[in-house]
Amino acid sequence: MSPTKPVPLVASLATSAALALSLALAPTAGAAEPTPREGSTAATAAAPSVLEKRTRTPFVFKGNGYGTSVEGGELPVDSSRVALSSMACTTIAGRKNRNFVEESEIPGLGTVRGVFSRVVSKKKGGTTFQKSKHKVAELVLAETPLGSLSINGIVSTTQASFSAKDGWQASAETKIAGITLTPAGGDPVQIDIPSPGETIPVPGLANITLGRMIEKPEPAKDRSRAYAVGVVVELVPSGTTIKLARSMSKLERGFKTGIFGGSAIPVKAKVLGELAEVGRVVREVMPCLGTDGEVLEADAADVNLGDQIVVQAASARQRGKQTNRKAVGTEVARIAELDLGGGALVLDAIESKATVTRLKNGRLKRSATAKVGSITGGDGDPQSLEDLDGLEIPGVLKIETGLKKKIKDGIRIVGLRITLLDGTGAVIDLATSKLSIADR
Repeated sequence: MSPTKPVPLVASLATSAALALSLALAPTAGAAEPTPREGSTAATAAAPSVLEKRTRTPFVFKGNGYGTSVEGGELPVDSSRVALSSMACTTIAGRKNRNFVEESEIPGLGTVRGVFSRVVSKKKGGTTFQKSKHKVAELVLAETPLGSLSINGIVSTTQASFSAKDGWQASAETKIAGITLTPAGGDPVQIDIPSPGETIPVPGLANITLGRMIEKPEPAKDRSRAYAVGVVVELVPSGTTIKLARSMSKLERGFKTGIFGGSAIPVKAKVLGELAEVGRVVREVMPCLGTDGEVLEADAADVNLGDQIVVQAASARQRGKQTNRKAVGTEVARIAELDLGGGALVLDAIESKATVTRLKNGRLKRSATAKVGSITGGDGDPQSLEDLDGLEIPGVLKIETGLKKKIKDGIRIVGLRITLLDGTGAVIDLATSKLSIADR
């Protein structure tokens, strides 16, 4: 994987001398885990509701999607998702999660209206299925010297199902009602709707592509998957990409003892209350039924966070296996080297590990550990992990290690957290491992 593009997370850090001196400071109290970011919306209504009588099945349902997401480019926007709705791994049919956003401003880009999402798990007759549906009534891009662009009636629908009669099935569908270009000082012009996979260029403004669709019934693996994106809009002036009406459905069989949920994230950054995309340089997510004992791996090259924080060789590892007696899983996040302030403080082999066991009788065992191979200050002298935890340079940064927290059915640990005190509000978590194993 190629090095990740630097992002302006850090204005400046202390000099080597300041960092070396600060190693002698007394430890400070630990900070609380950052609160997950909420979508930026004008009006949002989201609540799970009962679709029908809930029934446990031998299948595992998973579905998710959103109305819009914004990624990349030169504009100061992140990958926040409007009207996100998801259904985590569950064996229960009869669940429905919905979300609706009346209107949302995308800073520097425009406005989305009437964003709706719904994910459903259901058993009807002899058919069991997971269905996801997402709609965007209208996207209106901000006015430019060349004019404005609006896209209406975008819908994506996916379904993954199984029945004794038809076996494993998957379907994906996208629709779009219309595309209108209004040139500066001119009359609105209707643009032909692209065919699936076709890109329609709007010179100087955008490239519009009818989204990708994937239908994958996989009988040999006892599962079915479907994926769809209604429309992808690439803005020419900024290089920003907007995805509209994205849906995903997955159904699989093989539940024995537990349902896994977890991830290993070597680098995650939070700036001014918003998760930066760079923070998920490597993110290995545990499959619902585990990995069947196989070790899954993901690696990245160097990660440069504003030149003053450089991460080398980030990696994630995970393994999960279940039998009729127990389910056992492990998540490991690791960083080969962290360089703060151009060699002022160098940490080698930062690692966190979360392990969970779920027994058939319902008993849960969980543990988490964090470690650092070596710590070297600007003067070249080695330091201990105890010296590092609680290190604070007033007005510059604070460091905490081994932040452990029990979560439902599992445990989470952050190997090392850097909180910048320079007014940027940046929090950088290094080597985060999280794992849970539910019994249904």
